[in-house]
Amino acid sequence: MYRAVYRGVKKLHKVFSLKADNKAETGIGTLIIFIAMVLVAAVAATVLINTAGSLQQRATSTGSQTTNQVSTGLIIQSIYGMDNNKANPESGTLNWTAIYLTLNTGSSPVDLSNVSLSLEYKGQLASLKYTPASTNATFAVDTNGTSNVFNVLSSTIGYKNGKNSSAGVVELKNNTGTSNFAIVVIRDPSNSLTSSHPVLTTGSEVVLLVNTSAVFGGLQQGQSVTGQVTPSVGSPGIIQFTTPSAYTESVMELQ
Repeated sequence: MYRAVYRGVKKLHKVFSLKADNKAETGIGTLIIFIAMVLVAAVAATVLINTAGSLQQRATSTGSQTTNQVSTGLIIQSIYGMDNNKANPESGTLNWTAIYLTLNTGSSPVDLSNVSLSLEYKGQLASLKYTPASTNATFAVDTNGTSNVFNVLSSTIGYKNGKNSSAGVVELKNNTGTSNFAIVVIRDPSNSLTSSHPVLTTGSEVVLLVNTSAVFGGLQQGQSVTGQVTPSVGSPGIIQFTTPSAYTESVMELQ
């Protein structure tokens, strides 16, 4: 009987010992899984935070660029053409075009040296740029006003080989050709329009002079002309007009 009791106690002790060991192993496994879940959650949280920060920065940058793109723009106030044949304008062509340009309301400043002027006429497409020179040969200031803006074409802009050189004066009309336009400053309250970087600001006004005789051989009567003045950022100024069916004056409004 003693042996039977001893065996029973021994079996019970063995059973309880196994249960205790099983509980310990289960607790350690749960702890490992919990630690792994915490680590995964930490990594996931780090990735989400970094992604959210990157998206926020991109959204801010995109929003700023979009705002600048939408708010910045050029406005073409008017366009005039000049016929060099003053005696008989009806038999001539428009040799020069003057495009009055200003900023849109609330627009950011625009550097005209980065602006392109495109013109389409009778199947020809021209792309013109501003090309500043050391002699300011394509840049003139006329803030005092004039009776005829085209008179600036024959005014003295600079001198070849130095001031008052015997090599001759530099005139706007002699340096405006097939691939560039000239700039005439009409109003510059901020003094930001310089020959090297003519920056158009609020309140400023300029005239873009185009030698249409050199570009297209002149603009004939009753012909359609389209194009735009495109800044590096922002909306362009639209050009769209048809030349008069009869030329009766040397200077005519086109748009």
